[in-house]
Amino acid sequence: MNRVQLFYKDMSEIVGSDGFSVVRLTDIDEQRAICVICDRAMTEQMTIRFNRLPGHQLMLPEVLMQMLQSEGKGELELMVYDVVDGQYLVSLLNKRSLTLRPIRMSDAVLLHYISKIPFYMEEGLMRRQCTPYTLEAQGISIPINTLDTEHLNRELQRAIDTENYRLASHLHEELQKRNKQ
Repeated sequence: MNRVQLFYKDMSEIVGSDGFSVVRLTDIDEQRAICVICDRAMTEQMTIRFNRLPGHQLMLPEVLMQMLQSEGKGELELMVYDVVDGQYLVSLLNKRSLTLRPIRMSDAVLLHYISKIPFYMEEGLMRRQCTPYTLEAQGISIPINTLDTEHLNRELQRAIDTENYRLASHLHEELQKRNKQ
Protein backbone atom coordinates (compact mmCIF):
# COMPACT_ATOMS: atom_id res chain seq x y z
CA MET A 1 0.00 0.00 0.00
CA ASN A 2 1.32 3.42 -0.95
CA ARG A 3 1.06 6.04 1.72
CA VAL A 4 1.90 9.66 2.42
CA GLN A 5 3.49 10.76 5.67
CA LEU A 6 1.62 13.55 7.45
CA PHE A 7 3.05 16.24 9.71
CA TYR A 8 1.25 18.60 12.09
CA LYS A 9 1.29 22.13 10.66
CA ASP A 10 -1.12 24.41 12.52
CA MET A 11 -4.47 24.85 14.23
CA SER A 12 -7.10 27.56 13.68
CA GLU A 13 -10.26 28.21 15.64
CA ILE A 14 -13.49 28.04 13.66
CA VAL A 15 -15.14 31.42 14.20
CA GLY A 16 -18.60 31.17 15.75
CA SER A 17 -18.30 27.44 16.41
CA ASP A 18 -18.25 27.24 20.21
CA GLY A 19 -14.62 26.19 20.55
CA PHE A 20 -14.17 23.95 17.52
CA SER A 21 -10.95 24.18 15.55
CA VAL A 22 -9.36 22.91 12.36
CA VAL A 23 -5.95 21.26 12.46
CA ARG A 24 -3.93 21.09 9.26
CA LEU A 25 -1.57 18.24 8.51
CA THR A 26 0.71 18.50 5.48
CA ASP A 27 2.79 16.17 3.40
CA ILE A 28 6.58 16.36 3.75
CA ASP A 29 6.89 18.90 0.90
CA GLU A 30 4.12 21.09 2.37
CA GLN A 31 2.29 21.01 -0.95
CA ARG A 32 -0.91 19.27 0.20
CA ALA A 33 -2.91 19.52 3.41
CA ILE A 34 -5.53 17.49 5.22
CA CYS A 35 -7.90 19.33 7.55
CA VAL A 36 -9.22 17.74 10.73
CA ILE A 37 -12.05 19.21 12.78
CA CYS A 38 -11.49 19.07 16.54
CA ASP A 39 -14.22 19.52 19.13
CA ARG A 40 -13.88 21.93 22.06
CA ALA A 41 -12.37 19.32 24.41
CA MET A 42 -9.69 18.31 21.91
CA THR A 43 -9.02 21.96 21.01
CA GLU A 44 -8.36 22.62 24.71
CA GLN A 45 -6.02 19.61 24.94
CA MET A 46 -4.10 20.69 21.85
CA THR A 47 -3.85 24.28 23.12
CA ILE A 48 -2.33 23.06 26.40
CA ARG A 49 0.43 21.35 24.41
CA PHE A 50 1.00 24.14 21.87
CA ASN A 51 1.35 26.70 24.64
CA ARG A 52 3.45 24.32 26.74
CA LEU A 53 1.44 25.12 29.85
CA PRO A 54 3.19 24.16 33.09
CA GLY A 55 2.56 20.57 34.09
CA HIS A 56 1.50 19.32 30.65
CA GLN A 57 4.35 16.79 30.66
CA LEU A 58 2.72 15.12 33.69
CA MET A 59 -0.62 14.62 31.94
CA LEU A 60 -1.78 11.10 31.11
CA PRO A 61 -1.07 11.08 27.34
CA GLU A 62 2.49 12.33 27.83
CA VAL A 63 3.24 9.91 30.68
CA LEU A 64 1.84 6.92 28.78
CA MET A 65 3.81 7.82 25.66
CA GLN A 66 7.03 8.17 27.64
CA MET A 67 6.49 4.68 29.04
CA LEU A 68 5.55 3.14 25.70
CA GLN A 69 8.42 4.73 23.85
CA SER A 70 10.98 3.67 26.44
CA GLU A 71 9.91 0.06 25.86
CA GLY A 72 10.01 0.09 22.07
CA LYS A 73 10.85 3.32 20.34
CA GLY A 74 9.80 3.23 16.73
CA GLU A 75 7.34 0.38 17.16
CA LEU A 76 4.18 2.49 16.69
CA GLU A 77 2.64 4.27 13.73
CA LEU A 78 -0.69 5.86 12.84
CA MET A 79 -2.53 5.19 9.57
CA VAL A 80 -5.56 6.97 8.08
CA TYR A 81 -7.20 4.60 5.64
CA ASP A 82 -10.78 5.76 4.90
CA VAL A 83 -13.60 8.24 5.52
CA VAL A 84 -17.00 6.92 6.63
CA ASP A 85 -19.99 9.06 7.65
CA GLY A 86 -17.85 12.17 8.02
CA GLN A 87 -15.16 10.50 10.11
CA TYR A 88 -11.64 9.59 9.11
CA LEU A 89 -10.84 6.00 10.06
CA VAL A 90 -7.46 5.72 11.75
CA SER A 91 -5.56 2.82 13.29
CA LEU A 92 -2.66 2.79 15.72
CA LEU A 93 -0.32 -0.03 14.74
CA ASN A 94 2.20 -1.77 16.97
CA LYS A 95 4.66 -3.06 14.37
CA ARG A 96 6.24 -5.56 16.73
CA SER A 97 3.03 -7.36 17.76
CA LEU A 98 1.08 -6.38 14.60
CA THR A 99 -1.73 -5.18 16.85
CA LEU A 100 -4.11 -2.60 15.34
CA ARG A 101 -6.33 -0.37 17.45
CA PRO A 102 -8.85 2.12 16.07
CA ILE A 103 -8.40 5.69 17.27
CA ARG A 104 -10.30 8.93 16.63
CA MET A 105 -8.62 11.18 14.10
CA SER A 106 -8.35 14.13 16.50
CA ASP A 107 -6.83 11.86 19.17
CA ALA A 108 -4.38 10.55 16.57
CA VAL A 109 -3.34 14.14 15.80
CA LEU A 110 -2.76 14.82 19.50
CA LEU A 111 -0.82 11.56 19.89
CA HIS A 112 1.31 12.42 16.84
CA TYR A 113 2.00 15.90 18.22
CA ILE A 114 2.95 14.62 21.68
CA SER A 115 5.00 11.61 20.66
CA LYS A 116 6.15 12.23 17.07
CA ILE A 117 4.77 8.78 16.17
CA PRO A 118 4.86 8.59 12.36
CA PHE A 119 1.47 9.48 10.88
CA TYR A 120 0.46 8.22 7.43
CA MET A 121 -2.50 8.42 5.06
CA GLU A 122 -3.28 5.97 2.27
CA GLU A 123 -2.14 7.71 -0.92
CA GLY A 124 -5.43 7.44 -2.84
CA LEU A 125 -7.33 8.84 0.13
CA MET A 126 -4.83 11.69 0.39
CA ARG A 127 -5.37 12.56 -3.29
CA ARG A 128 -9.16 12.62 -2.79
CA GLN A 129 -9.17 14.55 0.50
CA CYS A 130 -6.27 16.98 0.29
CA THR A 131 -6.30 20.64 -0.54
CA PRO A 132 -3.32 22.65 -1.75
CA TYR A 133 -1.36 23.96 1.22
CA THR A 134 -0.67 27.68 1.36
CA LEU A 135 0.99 29.18 4.42
CA GLU A 136 -0.72 32.57 4.08
CA ALA A 137 -4.20 31.20 3.22
CA GLN A 138 -7.02 33.40 4.49
CA GLY A 139 -9.40 30.47 4.83
CA ILE A 140 -9.13 26.71 5.10
CA SER A 141 -11.04 24.31 2.86
CA ILE A 142 -12.58 21.28 4.52
CA PRO A 143 -13.91 18.40 2.42
CA ILE A 144 -17.67 18.00 2.93
CA ASN A 145 -17.32 14.26 3.54
CA THR A 146 -15.32 14.93 6.73
CA LEU A 147 -18.15 16.83 8.42
CA ASP A 148 -20.39 14.84 10.72
CA THR A 149 -24.11 14.72 9.96
CA GLU A 150 -24.99 17.30 12.63
CA HIS A 151 -22.59 19.84 11.11
CA LEU A 152 -23.82 19.07 7.60
CA ASN A 153 -27.42 19.74 8.63
CA ARG A 154 -26.42 22.98 10.36
CA GLU A 155 -24.42 24.14 7.32
CA LEU A 156 -27.28 23.14 4.99
CA GLN A 157 -29.67 25.35 6.96
CA ARG A 158 -27.15 28.21 6.96
CA ALA A 159 -26.69 27.85 3.17
CA ILE A 160 -30.47 27.95 2.65
CA ASP A 161 -30.84 30.96 4.97
CA THR A 162 -28.15 32.86 3.05
CA GLU A 163 -29.57 31.70 -0.29
CA ASN A 164 -26.36 29.89 -1.23
CA TYR A 165 -28.25 27.23 -3.16
CA ARG A 166 -25.21 25.76 -4.88
CA LEU A 167 -23.61 24.94 -1.51
CA ALA A 168 -26.98 23.77 -0.19
CA SER A 169 -27.24 21.37 -3.13
CA HIS A 170 -23.77 19.89 -2.42
CA LEU A 171 -24.56 19.50 1.28
CA HIS A 172 -27.92 17.91 0.49
CA GLU A 173 -26.24 15.43 -1.89
CA GLU A 174 -23.76 14.39 0.80
CA LEU A 175 -26.58 13.87 3.32
CA GLN A 176 -28.54 11.80 0.79
CA LYS A 177 -25.48 9.68 0.04
CA ARG A 178 -25.05 8.93 3.75
CA ASN A 179 -28.73 8.04 4.16
CA LYS A 180 -28.41 5.41 1.40
CA GLN A 181 -25.51 3.63 3.14
